[in-house]
Amino acid sequence: MKRKFISVKREIGSSFYKLNSEDKEYKALADNKIELEDHYTLYSSGRSAFLAILEEIHRSKDVKHIWIPEYYCHNVTGFLERNYDTIKYYYINPFEYQTKFNFQDFAKKGDVIVLNNYWGLFNYDYDPQNQDRPIIIEDHSHGWLTQQCLNSQADYCLASVRKSYPVSGGGVAWRPGSMLEEPYYETKADEAIEDAHIILSQSINKKRSFLKDDKGDKKSYLNLLSAGEAQITESNSYVRPNPELYEALEHYISLDINVVKSENLQTVLELIKPSSHFQIVNREGYIPFGLLLLFKDEASFKDFKTFCIQKNIYPANLWPDNDLRSEWKYFFNIHIDFRYDDEDMRYLAHCVNEWSETQVLSTI
Repeated sequence: MKRKFISVKREIGSSFYKLNSEDKEYKALADNKIELEDHYTLYSSGRSAFLAILEEIHRSKDVKHIWIPEYYCHNVTGFLERNYDTIKYYYINPFEYQTKFNFQDFAKKGDVIVLNNYWGLFNYDYDPQNQDRPIIIEDHSHGWLTQQCLNSQADYCLASVRKSYPVSGGGVAWRPGSMLEEPYYETKADEAIEDAHIILSQSINKKRSFLKDDKGDKKSYLNLLSAGEAQITESNSYVRPNPELYEALEHYISLDINVVKSENLQTVLELIKPSSHFQIVNREGYIPFGLLLLFKDEASFKDFKTFCIQKNIYPANLWPDNDLRSEWKYFFNIHIDFRYDDEDMRYLAHCVNEWSETQVLSTI
């Protein structure tokens, strides 16, 4: 059945807005609840969850190196380098999910390695019973509730969930098949993360007013979004989330974002015409983070973004300032989650096709 939402300005991508229980897009999400079998510890951000895991490892083990993929969020790498002087980087192409990758060529016992489930499309082949290997942390921020996430065999897992739900922050940490050891949280004040919660709450509320009630403007909620994210960057703790955020995270994390996403992906893939200017990154049997478009030419990449913004579509560059050893390396994600219906996907596909046609005409 085709879902159709009404009384919302069309805007595809960008940040979340507050949802109420009577909203049709909320119901589209809440209809797909799953039972989570592992014990998940909730944090105010993905970085807080990351720090908690690493600190727990350091409490019981001597860590020689922490291996991080070169292609990673610059805010996260900066955060980790701020806290640890043992960071090392390894190369992996985040778009070649079928590449054979043996991290034990460089990461040894006594090390920690972070394996990123890029865009929800990656599986890593390793023996979890092997005692002569590094400690494995998997990052499922862009693959939350995918099968790789739910069935992980890593020593630890984490996910940032603020890009998946309408919440003012949020990170999750867990040990597949077991529980994190005490203590889960630092007992100290973190004014930056509290400020982030307040500011980001204001942002998602103002965006709702703009989209649903035609009040305010984009600049107000986008400025708050930027300010809130700056406070997350300023934070450096793994304290327990405040009660409001904790309750929101408890509520949302078991709502399966991937059901509607899969339906929307099918619609948009059927409609987007092949283009020589971009590749659609997808994998049969997997559910990607969004509509993933990979460009070869930087000028086309930038022109596409400009065109989309004029159409109220907001591609996200994941991530800037990363360098790939390949020709196809300029990357956009466009959200296609439960906020959007069949009509939105048709509009998105139409705009992508329209841009491709303008590129053909410009070469004639």
